[in-house]
Order: sequence, then C-alpha cells, then structure tokens
Amino acid sequence: MTRSELDKAARKAGIALHYLGVDGSTTEVPFQTIKELVAAIGPAIFDEATATPRFDLDGVIASVTHTCFSPDWLRDTRVWGIALQMYELRSERDWGIGDFEDLAAVCGIAASAGADFVGISPLHALFTADPNRCSPYSPSSRTFLNPIYIAVDRAPGYSYASEDGEAKTSVRLSENVDYDAVQRLKIETLRVAWSNWRRDFSRNDEFSRRSFNAFLSGEGEALRRHALFEALSHEMAAKGLGAGWRSWPEKFQHPGSVEVTAFAANHKSEIEFHQWMQWIAHLQLKDVAARAVASGLRLGLYLDFAVGLAPDGSATWSNPDAYLHGFSIGAPPDPFSIHGQNWGLAVPSPAPHQQESGAVADIRRVMQYAGLVRFDHVMGLWRLFAVPEGRSTSTGTYLHYPFAEALNAIAMESQQSQTVVVGEDLGNVPGGFREVLSHVGMHSYRVMYFEPEISTERLEPMHPQSLFCISTHDLVPLGGWWKHDDIALRHSLGLLDESGIAIESSYREALRSALWLHLFGEKMQSTNVAKTEALQQAIHSYAAGLDSKLFAVRLADLLGDERPTNVPGTDTSYPNWRLKALCPIERWRTLPTFTAILESVSAKRPRSDRAGSLDGRL
Repeated sequence: MTRSELDKAARKAGIALHYLGVDGSTTEVPFQTIKELVAAIGPAIFDEATATPRFDLDGVIASVTHTCFSPDWLRDTRVWGIALQMYELRSERDWGIGDFEDLAAVCGIAASAGADFVGISPLHALFTADPNRCSPYSPSSRTFLNPIYIAVDRAPGYSYASEDGEAKTSVRLSENVDYDAVQRLKIETLRVAWSNWRRDFSRNDEFSRRSFNAFLSGEGEALRRHALFEALSHEMAAKGLGAGWRSWPEKFQHPGSVEVTAFAANHKSEIEFHQWMQWIAHLQLKDVAARAVASGLRLGLYLDFAVGLAPDGSATWSNPDAYLHGFSIGAPPDPFSIHGQNWGLAVPSPAPHQQESGAVADIRRVMQYAGLVRFDHVMGLWRLFAVPEGRSTSTGTYLHYPFAEALNAIAMESQQSQTVVVGEDLGNVPGGFREVLSHVGMHSYRVMYFEPEISTERLEPMHPQSLFCISTHDLVPLGGWWKHDDIALRHSLGLLDESGIAIESSYREALRSALWLHLFGEKMQSTNVAKTEALQQAIHSYAAGLDSKLFAVRLADLLGDERPTNVPGTDTSYPNWRLKALCPIERWRTLPTFTAILESVSAKRPRSDRAGSLDGRL
C-alpha cells in the first residue's frame, strides 16, 4: 500500500494524520503508527459518505436530530447534590467498605437537606479475583456491577451465623479499605447466602428462582460470558497466572476455545454464583434508586460512566473484535505533561457494527438506575488518543468515532429513561466541541479550580448549562487546596519539579486572592491562609450562587477531610481509592462544618417544598 493509499484508508477509518496541540502546534503522525492502526481496524472501514462528520464538528451538529432529556421543572430552577465515593462510606453496620444500604442512608440525609441528587464514582465491575485493582475508572466491564458493594446482610439467604465476626471487625477498623480482606469476607459470606437461597426455590417474591431466571434470560450471553470470565479469573489467579486474561495460557484467551468450553461445562455452579451476585447487585442498586427518588431526591442517583476499560478484563475477553489490540488510550504531550499520558485502557474499534457493543449499549444499563449520568472524558465519544503499546505517547494519534450516531443514540436513551446527561469536558477540548454538547442538550462539567473567570471581577453568569463543583476525585479537597497541600504532595511524589511548583503556586495565589476579595470585600493577607469553617461555608455559598443548573458538593469537604481521593500519576506511592471517610454516616449531622455548608448551599438553591431549618429536618 502506497503512502497515498494508506492516507486515504486512514481518513476513511477516522485516523488523524496530524493533530493540533493545546499550544496550537501541529504534530505529524508517524507513518508506522498510521500503518498499524489501519491494519488493526481491518477491512471494516467507514465509507466516504460518513468520513467528513467524524472530523468536522459542524457536520456532527447537522447530523444530530435528537436531544437529551431535561425535566420541565429544571428549566427555571437550580439544584444541588452530594458527590462521594461508594467505598469511602462508613457506618455502624459496614463490612469494611460502603455498600448499597449505606448509599440509601446517604440519599435520605441528602434529601432531608434539600438536595436533589447523590453522586458516586463508577460502579462498574472490576476484578473480584484481584481486589487491589480498585480504580473505578479502569473497569473489567462497564456492562455489569461491582459485587463488592452488595449489602451482604440484605442478601437473600444471608445468615448471621455465617459471619466471621473477627474478620468483619478487623476490616471495619482498618484505616483504609483493605480490599483483599473485604473481598474475601464478603464473597465467603455471599457463597453461604447463595447456597441457602438455592435450597429455597419456593419463594414467590423478587428473590425467587423465577425472578433469577428472568434476569438470566434478559442479560443473556453477555452475562454468561462475564460470569465465565470471573470463574476463570479466580482459577487462573489461584494458579499464580493473574486475574487478567492477557497473562493466561493462549488456549484460555478466547471465550469460544475448546478448553474454555470444557471449563464452563465443569464449573456450572461457580458460573451461576457469579451470575447470582450480579443479580443481587442489580436488585439492590435498583432498590436504592427507587428509595432515593421516594425520599425526595428529584434526580435520584447521579452515576458516573468511565471513559474506557481495562485491556485484560471481561469486556475485551468476551468481545475481542470490539477493541483494537496493540494500542491503549492516552493523551498527547502538552505543557503540563511533557511526556504525555498512557491511561492503559483498551481502544474501542471505530467500526460501525461494533458501536452497539460499546459505550452506547453500556450507557443504557447505567441509565436504568440514574436520573443523572456523567460521561467521564466525554470527548472520547468523538475521538480517543491511541498510543502504540511499548512506544512513547509522541507516536500516538487521534482515532475518531461515529460521533453523531453516538449522540443520537445517547439522546434517545436519555429520553427513554428520563435521565439528564453531563459530559465531563475538561482538558484539551477541541474548538466547537462544547457547542456540540449544548446542541444535543448535554450539560458541561465545570470545576472551580479550573475556572479563570473567578480570578477576575466577573462573578456570573457562568455556564448555566453545566454541573459545577469545587473539586473532583482527581483533585485535593478544598481545605488542602487552600493550603497548597496538593502541590507539596505532588512534589514529594516526584510529579512536580520546581518550575511546575512555581507555575501552579502562582495560579493558586491569584485564584485564592480573587476568591477572598469576592467573599470578604478585602485583600487577603498572609495570615489569612488557614482553612476555617467560615471560609469553607463562604466558598460553598459563593459556588452555589453561580448560574449552573447543577451543583455538586463533595462529601470530603462536608466532613472537613483534606486528603485527595486519588493522585493521578501514582500507583503504590499513595493509597488511591482506599481512603475511608473521617467518620461514619451516623455522626455526620453532629459536625458543624457539615451542617454549615449544607445550610449555606440550601439557602442559595432553596426548594419551595422544603421550607424550614436544616437542623429541624436532619
């Protein structure tokens, strides 16, 4: 294939031959990368008729015929909610990690304070055979749920006598989430519950065998393969071969192989157990969603949808043709990350017939539980930066997807499920992209730390069609941010050099000084740097008063926690996705900071049907 022929094939396949950096510079993509991407995509390349809209955002707008759902009452009002990590929840009944019953309790507290949603990080299935692969943004499957969040003591067949009380006490008292111990404890107890449930097929309620069979029939082959993967994963991990399929013997790397078929025939009971756990997780999350709305949260649950998948998990094993092997998702070099980023996620195939098995199909499952859904890195619906495995990110390029088709499908699903959609559009956002989101009725995602308007005299309006928050799971909570704790931490971990410290500190000072002036009408003095309850309350009141339709309050801020949830760029040097909340749910109402912040937010975004003081409602 000549270079001219290769370039033509690449354009038809959605492969960028060059791309613009954040500084406006143009990067030419290496010939070898283009050649390998064309070969990986294979003959299922787009025709000429669909090529232009995938690169041209104006063409996308012209092709979008549907818009996302928005309730009538949201048109003339601004609402708020609480955002948290599921695993961080602590309670008097927890098993070392938050669960669906704890989430229901939080929904009740939030509703009583006048909120309209409770948001959590992705609940996608991870690797039960390797619990320490705990990042919710690197899931094994986005189709199914993480069974570690099952409220074991609410599962059918649960027996208090089967509990390991000593182990339960140990994981409950651990400083951080001990995923190995929690997973082992919960699965052992669930196995007993499952065995008890199987002996009682006479039930005639939501936990009946008939209900389970209906679930199996509805989920079909996708669930069978996921459960088969989980059973194999445990088998291989026990042999020291790892939980991910890429480290397995070649004969087990394909779901249709003779060896895998034989394994399935010999492990029917184990496969059914993993199917049963998915059923219980589904029923419990569905119940929480219903209770959230019944408690008064008009939007109910606010769920997150990860941008990608682990390359060696259930999804890529179950449907290998839907992903491009030899590449991973990342980001190109830029002034803030001079070497670029490799996120280690699988690259989905852009072939049209594969899209139904990708994000669009999976979002349908997430929306069944949620009144509000956020797409992590929503730019990924249009393009993803594909990096050749084993090579630097500078050799990568953008791979474009049938964006208009995806937006139309998501909008239709949004209308069908009556789910509001948020697109996380942070980072290197292409010109015109936010206009596309607005056109399709998606809300933008804005973070106070990244809003330069705040450092000017401009206070509002600020992005009305958006979800606004002070910080996210990848950023330090407000108290630590105000004191520059995150800059010091990242420097100590080798993530910032001296020049980086100077740049970030300078921007931080400008933003802090502007906030102080806005809030208190005077210049900030050097003695005004410590975190105080008054400062927390004032900043939340200011943020809640902006024009965004949606505002999310971070649980860490409500509890006075200053530790970051996750420090991007670290693995074992920081306890990412493991930190527990500073106190159990039952004590939240006694915390002055908790009450003060919610009072101030509720005052700026009041609900006419929720009059009265916060103290009286809590």
